[in-house]
Amino acid sequence: MKNNFKQTILIVEDDRLFRKAILNFLVEKYSVAEADSAEQALEMMKQSLPDLLIIDITLPGLSGIEFLRQVKSEYPEMPAIMLTAMDRIPKVVECIKIGAFDYLTKPVDAEELLLTIDRALESVEIRKELERRKRLQLLENQEIKLVGSSEAMRKLKAELKILGETDATVLIQGETGTGKEVIARAIHAVSPRAAGPFIAINCGAIPKELFESELFGHKRGAFTGADKDQIGKFQLAHHGTILLDEVGEIPLDIQAKLLRVLEEKSFYPLGSNDLVRVDVRIIAATNRDLKKDVEAGRFREDLYFRLNVYTIHIPPLRKRPEDIISLAHHFMEFYNIKFGKKFKSISPEAKAILLQQPWKGNVRELRNTMERIILFGKGTQIKKEHLYFIEQPRQERKAKVQFELPEEGIDLEEVEKNFIKQALELAKYNKTKAAKLLRLSPPTLYYRLQKYGIK
Repeated sequence: MKNNFKQTILIVEDDRLFRKAILNFLVEKYSVAEADSAEQALEMMKQSLPDLLIIDITLPGLSGIEFLRQVKSEYPEMPAIMLTAMDRIPKVVECIKIGAFDYLTKPVDAEELLLTIDRALESVEIRKELERRKRLQLLENQEIKLVGSSEAMRKLKAELKILGETDATVLIQGETGTGKEVIARAIHAVSPRAAGPFIAINCGAIPKELFESELFGHKRGAFTGADKDQIGKFQLAHHGTILLDEVGEIPLDIQAKLLRVLEEKSFYPLGSNDLVRVDVRIIAATNRDLKKDVEAGRFREDLYFRLNVYTIHIPPLRKRPEDIISLAHHFMEFYNIKFGKKFKSISPEAKAILLQQPWKGNVRELRNTMERIILFGKGTQIKKEHLYFIEQPRQERKAKVQFELPEEGIDLEEVEKNFIKQALELAKYNKTKAAKLLRLSPPTLYYRLQKYGIK
Protein backbone atom coordinates (compact mmCIF):
# COMPACT_ATOMS: atom_id res chain seq x y z
CA MET A 1 0.00 0.00 0.00
CA LYS A 2 2.87 2.43 0.74
CA ASN A 3 3.95 4.94 -1.88
CA ASN A 4 7.02 7.12 -1.38
CA PHE A 5 5.35 10.21 -2.79
CA LYS A 6 1.63 9.97 -2.07
CA GLN A 7 -0.30 9.43 1.14
CA THR A 8 -2.09 6.10 1.21
CA ILE A 9 -5.79 5.43 1.62
CA LEU A 10 -7.44 2.03 2.17
CA ILE A 11 -11.07 1.83 1.06
CA VAL A 12 -13.03 -0.89 2.88
CA GLU A 13 -16.32 -1.28 0.95
CA ASP A 14 -18.23 -4.41 -0.17
CA ASP A 15 -20.04 -2.65 -3.03
CA ARG A 16 -17.56 -3.24 -5.87
CA LEU A 17 -18.88 -0.57 -8.27
CA PHE A 18 -19.06 2.09 -5.56
CA ARG A 19 -15.57 1.11 -4.30
CA LYS A 20 -14.09 1.37 -7.80
CA ALA A 21 -15.72 4.73 -8.36
CA ILE A 22 -14.10 6.18 -5.23
CA LEU A 23 -10.76 4.57 -6.09
CA ASN A 24 -10.74 6.03 -9.63
CA PHE A 25 -11.60 9.47 -8.26
CA LEU A 26 -8.84 9.46 -5.63
CA VAL A 27 -6.04 7.67 -7.43
CA GLU A 28 -4.62 10.80 -9.10
CA LYS A 29 -3.93 12.46 -5.76
CA TYR A 30 -3.40 9.50 -3.41
CA SER A 31 -2.04 5.98 -3.40
CA VAL A 32 -5.28 3.97 -3.00
CA ALA A 33 -5.79 0.33 -1.98
CA GLU A 34 -9.10 -1.52 -1.64
CA ALA A 35 -10.64 -4.32 0.42
CA ASP A 36 -14.16 -5.80 0.22
CA SER A 37 -14.28 -6.85 3.89
CA ALA A 38 -12.93 -5.93 7.31
CA GLU A 39 -11.13 -9.26 7.51
CA GLN A 40 -9.25 -8.59 4.27
CA ALA A 41 -8.41 -5.08 5.38
CA LEU A 42 -6.94 -6.34 8.67
CA GLU A 43 -4.68 -8.76 6.77
CA MET A 44 -3.53 -5.97 4.48
CA MET A 45 -2.79 -3.71 7.43
CA LYS A 46 -0.48 -6.34 8.91
CA GLN A 47 1.75 -5.86 5.87
CA SER A 48 1.56 -2.07 5.56
CA LEU A 49 -0.40 0.61 7.35
CA PRO A 50 -2.30 3.23 5.33
CA ASP A 51 -2.46 6.90 6.27
CA LEU A 52 -6.26 6.90 6.22
CA LEU A 53 -9.19 4.46 6.23
CA ILE A 54 -12.52 4.90 4.43
CA ILE A 55 -14.96 2.37 5.94
CA ASP A 56 -18.49 1.36 5.02
CA ILE A 57 -20.56 0.85 8.18
CA THR A 58 -22.52 -2.13 6.73
CA LEU A 59 -19.77 -4.59 5.87
CA PRO A 60 -20.43 -8.34 5.63
CA GLY A 61 -18.92 -10.45 8.40
CA LEU A 62 -17.15 -8.12 10.79
CA SER A 63 -19.19 -4.91 10.66
CA GLY A 64 -17.69 -1.51 9.93
CA ILE A 65 -18.30 -0.44 13.52
CA GLU A 66 -16.53 -3.49 14.97
CA PHE A 67 -13.71 -3.09 12.45
CA LEU A 68 -13.28 0.54 13.53
CA ARG A 69 -13.28 -0.50 17.18
CA GLN A 70 -10.53 -3.08 16.52
CA VAL A 71 -8.46 -0.61 14.47
CA LYS A 72 -8.67 2.04 17.19
CA SER A 73 -7.59 -0.42 19.87
CA GLU A 74 -4.46 -1.33 17.88
CA TYR A 75 -3.78 1.92 16.04
CA PRO A 76 -5.42 4.75 18.06
CA GLU A 77 -3.97 7.50 15.84
CA MET A 78 -5.34 6.04 12.60
CA PRO A 79 -7.90 8.46 11.04
CA ALA A 80 -11.08 6.88 9.68
CA ILE A 81 -13.95 8.27 7.61
CA MET A 82 -17.19 6.29 7.80
CA LEU A 83 -19.62 5.81 4.88
CA THR A 84 -23.30 5.28 5.63
CA ALA A 85 -26.79 5.48 4.16
CA MET A 86 -29.12 8.22 5.36
CA ASP A 87 -31.22 5.79 7.40
CA ARG A 88 -28.24 4.67 9.47
CA ILE A 89 -27.20 8.04 10.92
CA PRO A 90 -27.72 6.87 14.54
CA LYS A 91 -24.94 4.32 13.97
CA VAL A 92 -22.60 7.17 13.13
CA VAL A 93 -22.82 8.55 16.66
CA GLU A 94 -21.35 5.31 17.96
CA CYS A 95 -18.56 5.52 15.38
CA ILE A 96 -17.66 9.06 16.40
CA LYS A 97 -17.52 7.98 20.05
CA ILE A 98 -15.17 5.15 19.09
CA GLY A 99 -12.89 7.62 17.35
CA ALA A 100 -13.93 8.08 13.72
CA PHE A 101 -12.78 11.42 12.31
CA ASP A 102 -15.99 12.09 10.36
CA TYR A 103 -18.70 10.44 8.26
CA LEU A 104 -20.22 10.88 4.79
CA THR A 105 -23.62 9.77 3.55
CA LYS A 106 -24.14 7.87 0.31
CA PRO A 107 -24.18 8.89 -2.45
CA VAL A 108 -20.93 10.68 -1.65
CA ASP A 109 -20.28 14.15 -3.02
CA ALA A 110 -16.82 14.11 -4.64
CA GLU A 111 -15.72 17.54 -3.45
CA GLU A 112 -16.96 16.86 0.08
CA LEU A 113 -15.01 13.60 0.09
CA LEU A 114 -11.77 15.34 -0.91
CA LEU A 115 -12.28 18.07 1.67
CA THR A 116 -12.95 15.56 4.46
CA ILE A 117 -9.90 13.49 3.52
CA ASP A 118 -7.70 16.61 3.51
CA ARG A 119 -8.96 17.66 6.94
CA ALA A 120 -8.46 14.16 8.37
CA LEU A 121 -4.88 13.89 7.10
CA GLU A 122 -4.13 17.44 8.23
CA SER A 123 -5.38 16.67 11.74
CA VAL A 124 -2.97 13.73 11.91
CA GLU A 125 -0.05 15.91 10.80
CA ILE A 126 -0.94 18.58 13.35
CA ARG A 127 -1.13 15.95 16.10
CA LYS A 128 2.23 14.50 15.07
CA GLU A 129 3.78 17.97 15.02
CA LEU A 130 2.43 18.73 18.50
CA GLU A 131 3.87 15.46 19.81
CA ARG A 132 7.20 16.23 18.17
CA ARG A 133 7.26 19.68 19.75
CA LYS A 134 6.43 18.20 23.15
CA ARG A 135 9.34 15.77 22.88
CA LEU A 136 11.71 18.54 21.79
CA GLN A 137 10.49 20.81 24.60
CA LEU A 138 11.08 18.12 27.21
CA LEU A 139 14.58 17.47 25.83
CA GLU A 140 15.31 21.19 25.87
CA ASN A 141 14.10 21.42 29.47
CA GLN A 142 16.58 18.73 30.49
CA GLU A 143 19.48 20.84 29.15
CA ILE A 144 18.62 23.92 31.23
CA LYS A 145 21.13 24.49 34.01
CA LEU A 146 21.35 27.27 36.57
CA VAL A 147 25.08 27.56 37.12
CA GLY A 148 26.61 29.19 40.18
CA SER A 149 27.04 28.79 43.91
CA SER A 150 26.59 32.39 45.05
CA GLU A 151 24.01 33.27 47.66
CA ALA A 152 21.94 34.93 44.93
CA MET A 153 21.90 31.73 42.85
CA ARG A 154 21.03 29.57 45.87
CA LYS A 155 18.11 31.87 46.60
CA LEU A 156 17.04 31.78 42.96
CA LYS A 157 17.04 27.99 42.83
CA ALA A 158 14.90 27.87 45.96
CA GLU A 159 12.45 30.33 44.39
CA LEU A 160 12.17 28.19 41.27
CA LYS A 161 11.07 25.18 43.30
CA ILE A 162 8.21 27.22 44.74
CA LEU A 163 7.24 28.79 41.41
CA GLY A 164 7.28 25.43 39.67
CA GLU A 165 4.39 24.28 41.82
CA THR A 166 2.25 27.32 41.00
CA ASP A 167 0.85 28.92 37.87
CA ALA A 168 1.48 32.46 39.09
CA THR A 169 2.53 35.26 36.77
CA VAL A 170 6.19 36.17 37.30
CA LEU A 171 8.10 39.40 36.67
CA ILE A 172 11.86 38.93 36.17
CA GLN A 173 14.02 42.02 36.60
CA GLY A 174 17.69 42.36 35.79
CA GLU A 175 20.25 44.09 33.62
CA THR A 176 20.69 43.12 29.98
CA GLY A 177 22.56 39.83 29.66
CA THR A 178 21.90 38.54 33.18
CA GLY A 179 19.98 35.50 31.89
CA LYS A 180 16.33 36.47 32.27
CA GLU A 181 15.21 34.12 29.49
CA VAL A 182 17.18 31.23 31.03
CA ILE A 183 15.36 31.79 34.31
CA ALA A 184 12.00 31.91 32.52
CA ARG A 185 12.78 28.64 30.73
CA ALA A 186 13.81 27.09 34.05
CA ILE A 187 10.47 28.08 35.61
CA HIS A 188 8.66 26.48 32.66
CA ALA A 189 10.82 23.34 32.87
CA VAL A 190 9.89 22.62 36.49
CA SER A 191 6.20 23.44 36.08
CA PRO A 192 3.27 21.15 35.17
CA ARG A 193 3.38 22.87 31.74
CA ALA A 194 6.85 21.47 30.98
CA ALA A 195 5.59 19.36 28.05
CA GLY A 196 3.79 22.37 26.56
CA PRO A 197 5.35 25.03 24.33
CA PHE A 198 7.63 27.79 25.57
CA ILE A 199 7.28 30.90 23.40
CA ALA A 200 9.68 33.81 23.92
CA ILE A 201 8.88 37.24 22.47
CA ASN A 202 11.35 40.12 22.35
CA CYS A 203 8.91 43.02 22.71
CA GLY A 204 11.66 45.51 21.98
CA ALA A 205 12.12 44.09 18.47
CA ILE A 206 8.50 44.29 17.27
CA PRO A 207 7.42 47.34 15.21
CA LYS A 208 4.61 49.20 16.97
CA GLU A 209 2.13 48.66 14.12
CA LEU A 210 2.66 44.87 14.19
CA PHE A 211 2.35 44.31 17.96
CA GLU A 212 -1.30 43.25 18.01
CA SER A 213 -0.89 40.89 15.06
CA GLU A 214 2.28 39.36 16.51
CA LEU A 215 0.72 38.67 19.91
CA PHE A 216 -2.86 37.78 18.97
CA GLY A 217 -2.77 36.90 15.25
CA HIS A 218 -4.84 38.26 12.40
CA LYS A 219 -7.32 37.25 9.72
CA ARG A 220 -6.64 37.57 6.04
CA GLY A 221 -7.37 41.12 4.86
CA ALA A 222 -7.17 42.61 8.37
CA PHE A 223 -4.64 45.16 7.11
CA THR A 224 -2.56 45.91 4.03
CA GLY A 225 -0.23 42.99 3.41
CA ALA A 226 -2.26 40.46 5.46
CA ASP A 227 -2.67 38.01 2.58
CA LYS A 228 -3.35 35.02 4.82
CA ASP A 229 -4.49 34.11 8.33
CA GLN A 230 -1.78 34.15 10.98
CA ILE A 231 -1.84 32.55 14.41
CA GLY A 232 -0.50 34.82 17.17
CA LYS A 233 2.13 33.92 19.74
CA PHE A 234 -0.45 33.58 22.53
CA GLN A 235 -2.32 30.91 20.58
CA LEU A 236 0.96 29.10 19.81
CA ALA A 237 1.70 29.06 23.56
CA HIS A 238 -1.63 27.35 24.42
CA HIS A 239 -1.13 24.96 27.39
CA GLY A 240 2.40 26.32 27.79
CA THR A 241 4.32 29.42 28.85
CA ILE A 242 4.89 32.73 27.09
CA LEU A 243 7.78 35.05 27.93
CA LEU A 244 7.26 38.75 27.26
CA ASP A 245 10.87 39.91 27.26
CA GLU A 246 11.40 43.67 27.58
CA VAL A 247 7.73 44.00 28.50
CA GLY A 248 8.18 47.73 29.15
CA GLU A 249 8.42 48.26 25.38
CA ILE A 250 4.78 47.24 24.77
CA PRO A 251 2.68 50.23 23.55
CA LEU A 252 -0.03 51.47 25.91
CA ASP A 253 -2.94 50.46 23.63
CA ILE A 254 -1.62 46.89 23.43
CA GLN A 255 -1.10 46.85 27.21
CA ALA A 256 -4.87 47.20 27.62
CA LYS A 257 -5.48 44.14 25.42
CA LEU A 258 -2.77 42.20 27.23
CA LEU A 259 -4.49 42.96 30.53
CA ARG A 260 -7.69 41.39 29.17
CA VAL A 261 -5.81 38.23 28.18
CA LEU A 262 -4.38 38.01 31.68
CA GLU A 263 -7.80 38.42 33.29
CA GLU A 264 -10.09 36.58 30.86
CA LYS A 265 -7.72 34.18 29.05
CA SER A 266 -9.29 35.16 25.73
CA PHE A 267 -8.86 37.62 22.86
CA TYR A 268 -10.00 38.47 19.34
CA PRO A 269 -7.41 38.13 16.56
CA LEU A 270 -7.04 41.29 14.49
CA GLY A 271 -9.91 41.50 11.98
CA SER A 272 -11.83 38.58 13.49
CA ASN A 273 -15.10 38.32 15.42
CA ASP A 274 -14.26 34.84 16.70
CA LEU A 275 -13.17 34.76 20.35
CA VAL A 276 -10.04 32.67 20.97
CA ARG A 277 -9.57 31.14 24.41
CA VAL A 278 -6.09 30.22 25.61
CA ASP A 279 -4.55 28.57 28.65
CA VAL A 280 -1.18 30.29 28.99
CA ARG A 281 1.17 31.15 31.83
CA ILE A 282 2.75 34.57 31.42
CA ILE A 283 6.28 35.46 32.49
CA ALA A 284 7.44 39.04 31.93
CA ALA A 285 11.01 40.28 31.94
CA THR A 286 12.54 43.75 31.87
CA ASN A 287 15.76 45.65 32.46
CA ARG A 288 13.77 48.80 33.26
CA ASP A 289 12.24 50.10 36.45
CA LEU A 290 8.55 49.56 35.69
CA LYS A 291 7.54 51.48 38.82
CA LYS A 292 9.11 54.61 37.36
CA ASP A 293 7.47 53.88 34.01
CA VAL A 294 4.11 53.68 35.80
CA GLU A 295 4.74 57.02 37.53
CA ALA A 296 5.73 58.56 34.20
CA GLY A 297 2.58 57.24 32.51
CA ARG A 298 4.49 54.94 30.16
CA PHE A 299 3.14 51.73 31.68
CA ARG A 300 -0.32 50.87 32.95
CA GLU A 301 -0.49 50.57 36.72
CA ASP A 302 -3.16 47.82 36.61
CA LEU A 303 -1.04 45.75 34.22
CA TYR A 304 2.04 46.28 36.39
CA PHE A 305 0.26 44.91 39.46
CA ARG A 306 -1.16 42.02 37.42
CA LEU A 307 2.30 41.06 36.14
CA ASN A 308 4.00 41.63 39.47
CA VAL A 309 2.42 38.71 41.32
CA TYR A 310 5.90 37.39 42.07
CA THR A 311 9.13 39.25 41.29
CA ILE A 312 12.56 37.76 40.73
CA HIS A 313 15.58 40.07 40.83
CA ILE A 314 18.68 38.76 39.04
CA PRO A 315 21.79 40.57 40.30
CA PRO A 316 24.46 41.54 37.74
CA LEU A 317 27.47 39.27 37.38
CA ARG A 318 29.80 41.83 39.00
CA LYS A 319 27.82 41.45 42.24
CA ARG A 320 28.25 37.67 42.31
CA PRO A 321 31.91 37.16 41.30
CA GLU A 322 31.95 33.70 42.86
CA ASP A 323 29.82 32.52 39.90
CA ILE A 324 32.21 33.73 37.18
CA ILE A 325 34.55 30.73 37.10
CA SER A 326 31.68 28.23 37.42
CA LEU A 327 29.99 29.85 34.44
CA ALA A 328 33.27 29.92 32.50
CA HIS A 329 33.69 26.16 33.03
CA HIS A 330 30.09 25.57 32.00
CA PHE A 331 30.52 27.49 28.75
CA MET A 332 33.87 25.81 28.15
CA GLU A 333 32.20 22.39 28.24
CA PHE A 334 29.33 23.57 26.05
CA TYR A 335 31.58 24.98 23.33
CA ASN A 336 33.95 22.03 23.54
CA ILE A 337 31.07 19.89 22.32
CA LYS A 338 29.93 22.43 19.74
CA PHE A 339 33.37 23.01 18.21
CA GLY A 340 34.94 19.62 18.88
CA LYS A 341 37.62 20.99 21.23
CA LYS A 342 39.24 19.39 24.31
CA PHE A 343 39.80 22.17 26.84
CA LYS A 344 39.74 20.76 30.37
CA SER A 345 40.80 23.55 32.71
CA ILE A 346 41.51 27.27 33.17
CA SER A 347 44.91 28.41 34.41
CA PRO A 348 45.20 30.53 37.60
CA GLU A 349 46.42 33.52 35.53
CA ALA A 350 43.45 33.24 33.15
CA LYS A 351 41.06 32.94 36.08
CA ALA A 352 42.53 36.10 37.60
CA ILE A 353 41.89 38.00 34.36
CA LEU A 354 38.32 36.72 34.17
CA LEU A 355 37.68 37.74 37.76
CA GLN A 356 39.06 41.25 37.18
CA GLN A 357 36.65 42.01 34.33
CA PRO A 358 33.66 44.30 35.04
CA TRP A 359 31.42 42.18 32.76
CA LYS A 360 29.15 45.07 31.84
CA GLY A 361 27.33 42.69 29.46
CA ASN A 362 26.90 40.18 32.31
CA VAL A 363 26.55 36.44 31.61
CA ARG A 364 25.97 37.05 27.90
CA GLU A 365 29.33 38.83 27.59
CA LEU A 366 31.10 36.03 29.48
CA ARG A 367 29.44 33.45 27.24
CA ASN A 368 30.54 35.28 24.09
CA THR A 369 34.08 35.54 25.49
CA MET A 370 34.28 31.81 26.18
CA GLU A 371 32.87 31.02 22.76
CA ARG A 372 35.63 33.04 21.09
CA ILE A 373 38.32 31.43 23.27
CA ILE A 374 37.18 27.88 22.50
CA LEU A 375 36.55 28.55 18.80
CA PHE A 376 39.99 30.00 18.06
CA GLY A 377 42.06 28.51 20.90
CA LYS A 378 44.20 25.38 20.91
CA GLY A 379 45.29 23.06 23.69
CA THR A 380 43.65 21.59 26.76
CA GLN A 381 44.01 24.52 29.18
CA ILE A 382 42.77 28.09 28.80
CA LYS A 383 45.80 30.28 29.51
CA LYS A 384 46.52 33.99 29.79
CA GLU A 385 47.51 34.19 26.12
CA HIS A 386 44.07 32.91 25.09
CA LEU A 387 42.61 36.08 26.60
CA TYR A 388 44.72 38.47 24.51
CA PHE A 389 41.62 40.18 23.11
CA ILE A 390 40.24 41.10 26.54
CA GLU A 391 40.97 44.66 27.52
CA GLN A 392 42.81 44.55 30.81
CA PRO A 393 41.30 46.81 33.47
CA ARG A 394 43.65 49.69 33.93
CA GLN A 395 44.92 50.17 37.46
CA GLU A 396 44.70 53.86 38.14
CA ARG A 397 47.87 55.17 39.63
CA LYS A 398 46.96 57.09 42.71
CA ALA A 399 49.00 60.22 43.19
CA LYS A 400 50.79 60.49 46.49
CA VAL A 401 48.88 63.17 48.30
CA GLN A 402 50.45 62.84 51.70
CA PHE A 403 53.26 65.37 52.33
CA GLU A 404 55.29 65.93 55.42
CA LEU A 405 55.17 69.61 56.24
CA PRO A 406 58.61 70.96 57.23
CA GLU A 407 58.94 72.88 60.44
CA GLU A 408 59.66 76.09 58.56
CA GLY A 409 56.48 75.68 56.53
CA ILE A 410 55.97 76.02 52.73
CA ASP A 411 54.73 78.51 50.16
CA LEU A 412 51.44 76.88 49.12
CA GLU A 413 51.07 79.00 46.01
CA GLU A 414 54.54 77.98 44.81
CA VAL A 415 53.65 74.30 45.34
CA GLU A 416 50.43 74.78 43.38
CA LYS A 417 52.24 76.59 40.55
CA ASN A 418 54.81 73.77 40.42
CA PHE A 419 52.13 71.08 40.09
CA ILE A 420 50.29 73.05 37.39
CA LYS A 421 53.52 73.31 35.37
CA GLN A 422 54.18 69.57 35.78
CA ALA A 423 50.65 68.77 34.64
CA LEU A 424 51.06 70.96 31.55
CA GLU A 425 54.32 69.22 30.69
CA LEU A 426 52.79 65.74 31.13
CA ALA A 427 49.81 66.77 29.01
CA LYS A 428 52.11 68.32 26.38
CA TYR A 429 50.45 71.66 27.10
CA ASN A 430 46.95 70.38 26.34
CA LYS A 431 45.05 72.39 28.94
CA THR A 432 41.99 70.08 28.95
CA LYS A 433 44.18 67.04 29.67
CA ALA A 434 46.16 68.98 32.27
CA ALA A 435 42.91 69.87 34.05
CA LYS A 436 42.00 66.18 34.18
CA LEU A 437 45.39 65.30 35.70
CA LEU A 438 44.82 67.88 38.43
CA ARG A 439 41.17 66.87 38.94
CA LEU A 440 40.13 70.43 38.09
CA SER A 441 37.49 71.75 35.74
CA PRO A 442 38.95 73.56 32.68
CA PRO A 443 37.57 76.99 33.79
CA THR A 444 39.24 76.57 37.21
CA LEU A 445 42.57 75.73 35.58
CA TYR A 446 42.28 78.70 33.20
CA TYR A 447 41.64 80.98 36.21
CA ARG A 448 44.75 79.72 38.03
CA LEU A 449 46.90 79.99 34.93
CA GLN A 450 45.93 83.67 34.72
CA LYS A 451 46.38 84.10 38.46
CA TYR A 452 49.96 82.76 38.40
CA GLY A 453 50.82 84.18 35.00
CA ILE A 454 51.60 80.74 33.56
CA LYS A 455 51.60 80.60 29.76
